[in-house]
Amino acid sequence: MKRSLLTFLIFSALTGTALSQFSLPPLSMNSKDKSVTGSSENLAEVALAVFPLNPILMIEGKKFYVGITKEIALGFFPYGRVATEYSLIFRETRVNHMRFSYNYDFPIEVGDFAAFLISIGGGYFTDFDKEGYFPQASFSLLIAFTDNLATNPYFKLRHTFMKDKEESDISDVSFGFSLCFIP
Repeated sequence: MKRSLLTFLIFSALTGTALSQFSLPPLSMNSKDKSVTGSSENLAEVALAVFPLNPILMIEGKKFYVGITKEIALGFFPYGRVATEYSLIFRETRVNHMRFSYNYDFPIEVGDFAAFLISIGGGYFTDFDKEGYFPQASFSLLIAFTDNLATNPYFKLRHTFMKDKEESDISDVSFGFSLCFIP
């Protein structure tokens, strides 16, 4: 476990300080004439905030579970983003999961208002009874709706290592939309 965590931290430090070989344009759907009204921007923000929850499929202790999840991120493109994710797992006990993570985004292709990204990251997990740490990887499409708000359809793979060795590790797959604020 210590060796995996050390390898992950070294990899994160090396990739986090890597400089881009080209300049990326800012992501925005707003035109320069600002013809979009303030009320339509607010409507887009509200719609994204209440967008349906996303499915999560997980294996814990050789048992399969299904749940719903929602992620909200604060992005500092191209430096990465911090995220908070809540999951509700459909089972008898320990149904609430919280994750806090940092993800570094590697742009594959950048357009006028969207970018394809591969992201790697890691973070902290708790179900309010046990805790652990996880690496994760995802493939996503960042779509900017305003200068400060974007949605991020994604497909994410993650494995959580529990701090207590007596507890079962968790592997999960989730897909859907996250909400991303861009300062």
